[in-house]
This record gives sequence, structure tokens and C-alpha cells, in this order.
Amino acid sequence: MSNHLFQGQNEATYLVPVFESLRRYDGLTLKRLSTRAAQPLLGLPIVQNQAVQTGHKPAEAALEVIAEKVRELDAVADRIIADAILKLGIYLQTYRSHAVSKRTIHHLGSGGLGDRRLAIVQNWQVLHEALGEQPLTEPPSEHTLRSRTESEVFERLAALLVNPKPTIEVSEPGEPIPISTAQTADSDASGKVIVIGGATIDHIWRLGSIPKVGTSAMAMSYTRALGGKGLSQAVAASHLDLDVSLIAAIASDDEGKEIESHLVAEGVDVSLLRRIERSTARTPATGVFELPAGNSSAAVWRDGVELDIPTIDQYAAMLTSCDVLLLTFEVPQSVLRHTLDLVGAASEHPVVIVTPGQPYADGQLLSPLLKQVDYLVGHKWELEGFAFSNKAKLDPQLLSDDLLSLGLRSLCLLSDTGGGSIYERDKPPEQIPVPRSVLKESAITRDAFCAALAARLIEDRTLTGNTIRWAAAAMASFAENYHQAASHPRRATVDEKYRQIISPEV
Repeated sequence: MSNHLFQGQNEATYLVPVFESLRRYDGLTLKRLSTRAAQPLLGLPIVQNQAVQTGHKPAEAALEVIAEKVRELDAVADRIIADAILKLGIYLQTYRSHAVSKRTIHHLGSGGLGDRRLAIVQNWQVLHEALGEQPLTEPPSEHTLRSRTESEVFERLAALLVNPKPTIEVSEPGEPIPISTAQTADSDASGKVIVIGGATIDHIWRLGSIPKVGTSAMAMSYTRALGGKGLSQAVAASHLDLDVSLIAAIASDDEGKEIESHLVAEGVDVSLLRRIERSTARTPATGVFELPAGNSSAAVWRDGVELDIPTIDQYAAMLTSCDVLLLTFEVPQSVLRHTLDLVGAASEHPVVIVTPGQPYADGQLLSPLLKQVDYLVGHKWELEGFAFSNKAKLDPQLLSDDLLSLGLRSLCLLSDTGGGSIYERDKPPEQIPVPRSVLKESAITRDAFCAALAARLIEDRTLTGNTIRWAAAAMASFAENYHQAASHPRRATVDEKYRQIISPEV
């Protein structure tokens, strides 16, 4: 791997995709700067020198240096764009003192990426005037700003970081970036997560009851949605501010492109997807019968569009170096076995969380590999194939004893009525709180649990009671709004649910 620290100004463009990744959601926060995606910035000599001189953490030093270099950009338009798109807040006080509308300032300081772009385009003239100049160009369109202009600004900013100008005193008006307690408390909160699983087109019929064979029933509603446990867990993880990539198989048809566009919009890296180019290939589809409380039955059709072992081998280095690997039984059993062997053989390997949805016909075939699994998250009926006896199939404690004796580190056994239990060797079971919801635990609420478990394990480094309660809060947050908008919760929503419902004393 080349050492970017010694590249020249024209080669500073390697930092552009770093900025493009970090601009999403809340922009360039300390938490985002502590992720693996930000490492090229933290390794810059100018950032390392700042950290040494100030005694600040690398993420804090990077934020200070980037703000300084934004102020040094030659064009006022570049400063406005870099400040707003990265959500640095350098010029907010200046805007306030020059009668920029409160609504615009709110969008620039607190809005999402789309809000910040719109505020730039709609207030191009007034933002320039607040910084003491008239704009030299017409305002860009939102499309031009997103697709070209931002990258060009990031390239000029990157050049200043790689080859800084001689130190000068900058008298430009602006406000320092506040480093809040909220940002520094969990500086290692984000991390790299890879999800291996399915990505499908779901056709969902909501029914009062599943029709008997030979009969039909009127559906209460029908929805076409993008699904698959792999896709769902990847989106859930991205919503919790994790740097997440999905390894899944899709066809190169319109539906495969739709899935890919959706993942990009949700902040999921799609560079690891396996795209089946065969002209007759169709992206996998699932037919789902869903009952009012969340229980469901499904039929899956894949048409040979599946992951294979060469795809896993292609990304072996990334799999063994990520922080958390989320793995589902949606992949062929040979692929799952090979992945666990690959990760287990590495000297250092990620935390492995496995979801046995759509259980294989013979779970015992995977029993020797359980020692390579850190957390197995499932229902009792999904895990019965691992049981040593019929009695163990009926008794959760006996079933957990069987699994833990095979080397499994922890079993998260979810209940159909919500909540569940965590089993670990030589420890009493830990209860998963039951969220207050009319929606029973289902596959998609479990996806929220797994993503939240990954997020907190990265932060806490070990399984704690708070880790379990926060993951349960993620399930509760998702279930609460499922019938209105089936979208995985953001971190702030889970935090609020954790405080108000799961752990009100905190």
C-alpha cells in the first residue's frame, strides 16, 4: 500500500472520497473522525503535529486543522461550501450578525446534508455578502453541487492539508468549532462493520390470518419493498452512524440497480456487492405473508443469484480487519462455513454476530464452527437443529448449554413476544427487556437488535447490561413506528428510547 503522507499536491485527491464519506448525516463530528474511514486524515503530518503541539486527541486535532484550512481556501464560495457541507459551523456567528434568516442558519447548523445543500443554493447571494464579497458565479444547482462542485472543493481543501501554506494569521470572521462533551464522550463509538447476507425485492401482503391450503383471503395491504436480512442489517447499522459495507448478490437488472441506489442513499458502501451479469439473471425476490402483530411466513426465490466462495476470498483482508462482522444464514452453507473458517483462522479477527434466520436443514453441520461465533442471535425454533436431544429443543437453558459447550461465546435467544435472554458460559442468564409494543419480535426487529448490538460492542468492547438494554431500545424504536414508516431508527432515537423506556433512571 502506498504511503499517502508523501504524495504531492496533485495527488491529494485520495482525500476527496474520505470527505465525501464523512460529510453524511451530521457531517464532520469527532465521532465520525474516530472511525476507520477517517484514518487518512488522522495520519496527515499536519494533523499529527497539531496533536503533539496541543495535546489533543487525533480526531480533535484533525477537526481544528480542517477548520483552519477551510478558512484558507482562496474562494469565498469554496469556504461557504466546505463549511456547510462538512457542517463545521465556522461562519454561523457571522451569518447571524449579517441578518441571514434564522431558518437558513438552522439548516446550515442543524440540518441534514440535503438541507445544508438547499440552504447554500437558495441563499448563495446573502451568504457571500455576509462574508464581505459578491458571488463571482451563479449559484450551482443542487445536482451540480452534489455531483461535481463539492468534490472540486474537497480536492482544493485536500491540497492545503497535504501541502499546507506557510503559517499566516487569519483575520477572517468566524466562530471556533465547539468540542462538546457529547462528541468526545464516545470518540470510538463508530467502527467498520461488514454485513454478509441477502438483498431482495420483498412483496408483502398483510393479512388477518394466513389462508388455508385451497383457499384465499383478502389482504389488508400490499407493499413492494427492498428487503433481505443482509440489506436490512446494513441499513440499520448505517443509521447508527457505523461505517458499513454489504456483501450480497444481486443481478444486473433494474431491481438490482434499485437495491444498489437504495443502499447508496442510506449510506451503505456497495463496492463489495456481487453483481451477476448473466442476461437472464433476476434479482432475488421474497413473498411475505405478514400478520398484524408482526409474525410472518415467507417464500424466497433466488434463481442462482447467490454469493460464492471466490467473492468471499476477494475481500478476505477486509473481513479479517473490520470491527464487527454480521453474518446471516441467507448465504449458501458452504459460503457461511468458508467465511467462518477464514475469519477464525486470522490472528486478529472481528466480533462475529450470526443470525440463523431461514435455518439450514441440518444445523449440526455447522456445530464445529460455533467456536468461531461470538454472538448467535435467534429464536428457539431456529436453533433446534443444534440441539443434542429432543429435550433440549423444548428447554432454552438446555439448548443454550449445548451451544455454549460447542464453543459459542454468547447466545441471544429472542422471544416471539418480545425481549429474550442472553446466555454465556459460567454466568446466569441476562434478561433482554421487553419493549413496550404491539409488534411481536420479528426478523426485521431482530435486524435492528443486531445492528445496535454491533454498535455498542464497538463502544463498550464487551457485553454489558447497558449494551443489551440499548440493543433492546433499538428494537423498541423500530417497532414503535413500524406500521407508520418501516425505517430503522437513528442513533438519537435509540438513545431517547433507552433513556425513557428501557433505562429511565439513566
